[in-house]
Amino acid sequence: MNKQHYDFDRVISRGDKSGSYSIKWQSFEEKFPGYNIDTQNSLGMWIADMDFLCPPEVISAIKKRAEHGIYGYLAPIALEAFKKAAAGWFERRYDYKVPTDWMLFISGVVPSINAAIQEFSKPGDGIIIQNPVYYPFSNSIKNNGRIIRNNSLIEDKGSYTMNFENLENIAKKSDTKFFILCNPHNPVGRVWTKDELYQACQICLDNGVLVFSDEIHADFIMKDYHFSTAGKLSEEISQNLIISYAPSKTFNIAGLAASLIVVPNPKLRERLAKRMEANNYPDPNVFAPIAGEAAYLYGDNYVSELMEYVEHNFDFTVNFLRENLPSITMKKPEGTYLGWMDFRGTGLNSKEIYSLILEKAKVVVDLGDWFGSEGDGFIRINLACPKYIVIEALQRLKKAFQNL
Repeated sequence: MNKQHYDFDRVISRGDKSGSYSIKWQSFEEKFPGYNIDTQNSLGMWIADMDFLCPPEVISAIKKRAEHGIYGYLAPIALEAFKKAAAGWFERRYDYKVPTDWMLFISGVVPSINAAIQEFSKPGDGIIIQNPVYYPFSNSIKNNGRIIRNNSLIEDKGSYTMNFENLENIAKKSDTKFFILCNPHNPVGRVWTKDELYQACQICLDNGVLVFSDEIHADFIMKDYHFSTAGKLSEEISQNLIISYAPSKTFNIAGLAASLIVVPNPKLRERLAKRMEANNYPDPNVFAPIAGEAAYLYGDNYVSELMEYVEHNFDFTVNFLRENLPSITMKKPEGTYLGWMDFRGTGLNSKEIYSLILEKAKVVVDLGDWFGSEGDGFIRINLACPKYIVIEALQRLKKAFQNL
């Protein structure tokens, strides 16, 4: 691997004594009830934020603004600068030209999903998701009194595809109103091809089902794959589409709560904006658009080198499992920095697997069944961290599982 301009090998403390208040490394007992987790000696490899410093340009922009010393309400021009920088990023990275007036600011993907569900469906309506998938999708559906219509992905030896026949059957139901698409798909790591996206979105268009495409992991694409945004499939599909983007994953600024919703259809955009206003979603904090603007303006080299580093972590992990723990497998993802690790070959049930990982190995990961019953026997592990942590985690797993 070429010498890195950014020091992604640097291990930065995020535990109790660091003052960072990182949910990834602290307060495990709140998220993992029923497990006896040693917080002080466990490795945090679950929630999707990275253990790398933000780009230096982002840190500098925040410091410069902080030194002003007054943190009052933001003028709209700050958001316009953020949107303009985002538009440049979308065009450079995705070849997707997005006028800034198509964009709505919101704190995150999940609030945008909730607002869209509330505006474009009613209680009792069906909303399609494709398990195993990011678990806040199902929480948002249930919390808003809607019905989950699950179009489970088809799994074959660690590879996943969409079930288009079943998707069409579900979409044809008169009370199915909404489809939450995840691209790249969290947690299985698929980067859906243009043809797959077109087929899924066309089915929805033909049946009056609105598509919400969560593309927050769009910048994490492995070198042999290409990201296609749903926004470029066709003019007709774009008018039946809401897309969510954010700099939070890409540049490790999730705590600043900055996200953008792209809505090409002006009528849908107006309705969603009014819903967000009615929900009294907070204005951005004073640092969010400034950090987002700097990230999108100056972050290209950072992301390129970051992906090289993360991909090396995946290559190392896949090879380690093959050579040392053959009953545990993980297919290298096409996108995201999240590994979908399969423990079914151990012959243990999910509770036994999770107990060994969390309590004996002391590696804190997302539990597979959080993503639906299709995730039983799996875990999701975050490999956006220094290689030292990856090696330590794998050695701990080897010690916990090698004598089964």
